[in-house]
Amino acid sequence: MKKVWLILTCFLVLLAGCGRTEPVQIRTVAEYENYKAELLEAEFDTAENTVKVHVAYTNNGSDGMYMLESFVVRAFQNNTELTNLTDINNDGKLITEVKDGQSVTGAYIFELTDSSTVEVRICTPTADEELLAIREYNRD
Repeated sequence: MKKVWLILTCFLVLLAGCGRTEPVQIRTVAEYENYKAELLEAEFDTAENTVKVHVAYTNNGSDGMYMLESFVVRAFQNNTELTNLTDINNDGKLITEVKDGQSVTGAYIFELTDSSTVEVRICTPTADEELLAIREYNRD
């Protein structure tokens, strides 16, 4: 009988844990391996119909790495992915080698589809692209 109560108690504890409705905390700072990226401000260009999102990148490892290779950065409006117009040769910061705790600030440029909120996501550079950070930007 004690075993039945023990099993029932464990089952109820599991049910109570699964029923939690607390939202998952998503941050504006992404950390993956030795790398860190923080979503900063964004600039909207109404003439070009683009948004330029600034990202601060830090490599805490001793081996050189590039912001462009450390994370996947995507932008969305109305759950539709925006076209990435980033010119890595123009800014150059996304392909600047960083190591030993150094930081660089670069920018990603996306083509807007309308005037709605832009959601920018930073994900792991892996096949499953695990979400690490997210931030919303408005034109106002």
